[in-house]
Amino acid sequence: MNEEDLKQIFKNLVALEKLFIKESKIYLTIGSEENGKGSVHQMDLFVSAIVNRGISLATGFKTLAKSNNYICAVPIIRLQIDNCLRFYASTLVKNYNDFFMQYLSGTHIRNIKDAYGNKMSDNYLAKKLDKEVFPGILNMYQNTSGHIHFSNEHTFMHNKIEKQNDEEMTMKTIIGNHDFFKIDQKVDFAYNMFKATEFLLELVKSWKYQKHKAETEIKNSAQKR
Repeated sequence: MNEEDLKQIFKNLVALEKLFIKESKIYLTIGSEENGKGSVHQMDLFVSAIVNRGISLATGFKTLAKSNNYICAVPIIRLQIDNCLRFYASTLVKNYNDFFMQYLSGTHIRNIKDAYGNKMSDNYLAKKLDKEVFPGILNMYQNTSGHIHFSNEHTFMHNKIEKQNDEEMTMKTIIGNHDFFKIDQKVDFAYNMFKATEFLLELVKSWKYQKHKAETEIKNSAQKR
């Protein structure tokens, strides 16, 4: 792994950002194809908010990583996974419009139940998403959670054992804006950010099919009247 691998992942993240915008144009124009404006569903607002957050997080990660501020960059991976969990939750409920109204009123998603009566905590969603859709996302969720709150991850990264023998040990403590990570770690972090963002894009793509289905039902209902 080298700097070129890292640069390529950054380029791939930029490509994903463009695909988010392309996908948004698709679902926002569904419903009134004749005038190109589309009809706005409640879930369009939810999905668009997640898309905007997803793009901003990807951009923020790149900015921080390019300045070697990985202490701030790595927690963003967990935030992107959070986007995946929130979107996935909307696909597990009986009525996504009811879900949206509860979310809009300020109800925490962890207190909303899925179609089977299970409260949708982050842990529940991460395990279910890992099992049914994206194998590996649970490990990413667990590994990056340690970077959100102050933990042993932060303690180990700036304390180094310089030398050690039977009688004494010398340690080096680094304070300030320093580059703590090796290139293979940086590439690994960047790749995880790419995958989390890619997972989110795949979830966002599913909305256009649900919206098409809803629009068809609306039209069929109107024709029967």
